[in-house]
Amino acid sequence: MKEGAERITNRIVNDSDEQARAILGEANEKAALIKKEAADQAAAMAEKIIAQGRKEAVEHKRRMIGIAELEARKEVLAAKQKLIDEAFAGSLKELMEADLKTYLKLFRQLLVENVQSGTETVALSSKDLKRIPADFWKDINEELQTKGKAGKLVPAKEPRDIRGGFILLAEGVEINCSFEALLTMKRDELEPKVAAVLFS
Repeated sequence: MKEGAERITNRIVNDSDEQARAILGEANEKAALIKKEAADQAAAMAEKIIAQGRKEAVEHKRRMIGIAELEARKEVLAAKQKLIDEAFAGSLKELMEADLKTYLKLFRQLLVENVQSGTETVALSSKDLKRIPADFWKDINEELQTKGKAGKLVPAKEPRDIRGGFILLAEGVEINCSFEALLTMKRDELEPKVAAVLFS
């Protein structure tokens, strides 16, 4: 009887061990499957994150290049504008520093082109008021008379705040023929030509 009980006990123990091994094997298989699925999902997610990162990096690079190109264009335009400004400033300086004979030739030509009646008063810079000789006015008035104008131009006694050229005063009207004003008026027309010379 004792032996029969031992056999039954051994059999129960053996059956229990087998069942436990089977359950453990199944659990290990499930765990391996879950682990593999998790690894596959993690790899897919990692790939997606990497692809998104690459896309964002490409877009960021494209934006940075665009910004850099825009800044470069702005700097080039600013440098060109500065050179054009310097060219106009240099032209005005050259006019101001011309010898008196050259200066008066240009001054006379401007007067003849802009005088209306020949009775105007001519406002000058303080420098021109001192250096333009009296016989210049006599000659210019004679020339104006040959063109059918009154020939009674006179320089204003008070200087004007201009660097060169003149301002014609007649019956409350002023015609600004200062070199600064003439360059400013002609700038829109001349700037493309100056740019073509500077940047060709």
